[in-house]
Amino acid sequence: MQYERLKVTIAAFLLIQMIGVTGYMLIEDLSFIDALYFTVVTVATVGYGDIIPKTPVGRLFTMGLIISGVGMAYYTFMLIISALIEGQLKNVWGRRSMNRRIAAMNNHIIVCGAGRVGANTIERLLHEKENYVVIDRDQQIVDALMEQRIPAVHGDATFDEILLAAGVARAKGIITALSHDADNVYVTLTAKSMNPDITIVARAERPEAAEKLKRAGANTIIFPSVMGGRQLAASMTKPVVSDLVENVFYNQEIHVDIAQITVRPASPLVGKTLVQSAIKEQYDSIIVAIKRGETLLNNPRAQEVIQSGDIMILLGQRDHLYELNRVASLEFGLERDF
Repeated sequence: MQYERLKVTIAAFLLIQMIGVTGYMLIEDLSFIDALYFTVVTVATVGYGDIIPKTPVGRLFTMGLIISGVGMAYYTFMLIISALIEGQLKNVWGRRSMNRRIAAMNNHIIVCGAGRVGANTIERLLHEKENYVVIDRDQQIVDALMEQRIPAVHGDATFDEILLAAGVARAKGIITALSHDADNVYVTLTAKSMNPDITIVARAERPEAAEKLKRAGANTIIFPSVMGGRQLAASMTKPVVSDLVENVFYNQEIHVDIAQITVRPASPLVGKTLVQSAIKEQYDSIIVAIKRGETLLNNPRAQEVIQSGDIMILLGQRDHLYELNRVASLEFGLERDF
């Protein structure tokens, strides 16, 4: 609002200058340079006396120019100073507040790069209600994120101090979505050395980068071009299935979701078969698969016994999945898995 007022004020001030120049050229028969000079020194209240109005009309015009021009010049100058000071203070206090907020974070996710891939990642994390910090080297992008109250750090994610500023030692995961494979490998190596337990999801553009990222410590490697190609083909060959997946994963208006829920040791579900757990009847959710250690049980049998540490993959209503997750963890305070 203040900047809009400043633009209007500057426009009005320039209009007064133009009126002054035109008036002196017509009334006092001055050249453009002399008229401009006389207008500026009059509005600035300098008054050297080398040029003075010689006609009564010119003197009246000068009086009007002083009354309107001096006040407008002072008001414009004060608005400019105010805008500069306010902008600097806003940046300083905003940055300090954001730093305190990031310093208080634990078990969060760090997103490296807020380009096209990173921006979509951020949007999804926001939808999933995850705590996250974004790192980007573009100051404009960081400023835009901070305007949205999104925790952001300006800098190169390959630098140790930038990762530390984002809380890599306390983070549970890092998504490195930088555009260059070499940068993603370097971020992976650095993050793993600072936090050996951190989970790393890395973006890769070239197939040969996958092995390097694995050796560097990446848990999962994503090829955006490959995934995009698969989705294009699926949309053509299996449009209904593709629409279903798109709606389940990305349509916020539809309350159906797919979730992974870890069964904790104290959960009442432990030791029960899928039939006995009544997950389908009570929570209106379908168990698609169970991950037990390194084994993935697809479409598990009704008599499959739920064990501690099982990771259940379910499809159901979002609210029901939240409630089921509470039962599986047995504690309200435990973090959700989906």
